Amino acid sequence: MLDRRRLACVNLEEHRIELRQDLSGLRLLDALLDCLIRLCHVSRGCQQGCVEEAYTHSFATGLVEFAQRNPRAWLWFNLLLSEHLPGDLRYDRVVRRCLSRAPSIPKRILVGGHPVTVRMISKTETGNAFGWYDQGRREVQLYIGLHGRNLPVVAVHEITHAVHDVYGLKVRDKHHNFLRAQRQGWLGIMQHNPSAWRWLAWTMSEPVVAEDGLRV
Repeated sequence: MLDRRRLACVNLEEHRIELRQDLSGLRLLDALLDCLIRLCHVSRGCQQGCVEEAYTHSFATGLVEFAQRNPRAWLWFNLLLSEHLPGDLRYDRVVRRCLSRAPSIPKRILVGGHPVTVRMISKTETGNAFGWYDQGRREVQLYIGLHGRNLPVVAVHEITHAVHDVYGLKVRDKHHNFLRAQRQGWLGIMQHNPSAWRWLAWTMSEPVVAEDGLRV
């Protein structure tokens, strides 16, 4: 990254993310996350004028796709978290799936300093969806039968609705407001909810299953 006026950029012409060389620690992680969010929305055509649901879906599918298609970059991302947050987090072991048992689903997540509960619901309660965000109760609801790739996509999707709610975004808000809320909100979730992030990182690191049913 030669332009020292900026921390990072998504260079679409050269097909690369550029990060300033003197960045380290959480500043590097913040810049990388900002680029990933921008790339998620660009790759899905999500831009100024799109509604909140589109920004939510674009971020959720994009982040999970990044984790599962780029295991080395995903490992590096989580190593940065582990090295520069307090405690023995060992997120690298989580994404390598080296734990003796899967992390438990969190019952509560702090989003922007506000508690958001997480509850598993039955098929009857889900209606025609796999999950909901109850704005009045600030509660993320996930269908208990979710598994594989569907679980992290739906979980990140509904938690992102909570992020938008806490940051006061409207259904039709400015593009840069969605980018800012997602970057600040999700970096805060990673920083202040270690058990929740362990579960999310574990689910997003689910091995890819090929068409023949074999894990690759």
